Amino acid sequence: MAISTQALLKKYEDIIKEEVNVKHIEELDDSLKITKIFKPLWSQLSVKFGKDTGKIIQFGKQGNIKDGGDGKVVIFDDSGNEWTLEPGEYEIAYQGLEGDNMAMDQNIIAKLDLQLTPELEREGVAREISRFLNQMRKDASFNVDDKVKLFFATSDSNLASIVNEFKDFFKHEALISDIESTETPEGNIVALFTSDQSTINFALKK
Repeated sequence: MAISTQALLKKYEDIIKEEVNVKHIEELDDSLKITKIFKPLWSQLSVKFGKDTGKIIQFGKQGNIKDGGDGKVVIFDDSGNEWTLEPGEYEIAYQGLEGDNMAMDQNIIAKLDLQLTPELEREGVAREISRFLNQMRKDASFNVDDKVKLFFATSDSNLASIVNEFKDFFKHEALISDIESTETPEGNIVALFTSDQSTINFALKK
């Protein structure tokens, strides 16, 4: 029995969210109207169809196109004449996919909501910090399985709250055993993290 697109998206939702780095997956409402358009390629048709190429282009632009199966499309005129185009002799376009945040493939329409909420912005900073800490681990030549302590100091309350909010995330992603705020961070490696002109000093210690 064939599995519906909705069922597949539900089944692999967590994988999709992780791979594409999105927070939520929701079904688009019915107000979005997309029209599939087949565009015959002039350069591919002239040798095959000769003098009929102009008619194919003309009736193709008028929308006299139907699915021919197996990737083929059929152009027809008002007199019943038909021309079959093979894959590679036409291209597909979609009307209604405005903007860079929309795409369509295999009858699946994807639309990204690119608006950053305060929560997403904080998570974005947390991910930058995680990458920064892992780079510190690499620069300090720690073993892959070494768990280390993290010390930090910052005068920026927002960065401090992000470190506290995402403690479990940092512990998991950067193998941190403990996180501690201190006036002067010291350890095997010390580095300064910057975000929007705000800074936080980190130290990692075995």
